[in-house]
Amino acid sequence: MFRAVAVLVLLAIALPARGAGISDAEALAIVRKHCVMCHAVKPVHESFQEAPKNVTLETIAELKEHAATVQTKAMPLGNQTAMTDDERSALGRWLKGSP
Repeated sequence: MFRAVAVLVLLAIALPARGAGISDAEALAIVRKHCVMCHAVKPVHESFQEAPKNVTLETIAELKEHAATVQTKAMPLGNQTAMTDDERSALGRWLKGSP
């Protein structure tokens, strides 16, 4: 019995929980892939000369500042960058876990 409990405890420690948080680097990678083409100091999207509504998402601090906006499904506009539900979920978990 003790051995079975020990194995379960080790598995719980070793395996990431479903829905576990992601790192700052992973969060930034998602945002760079799907958001920064528009939400940058110098956007590369042909429709924007400046970041829409002056919202830039190039740093961890900016992501945290605009967390409420980042968590909506309204962006990317028309889902032009094909952001997946898994990416949205991961970013949402990161935002909830960030102070």
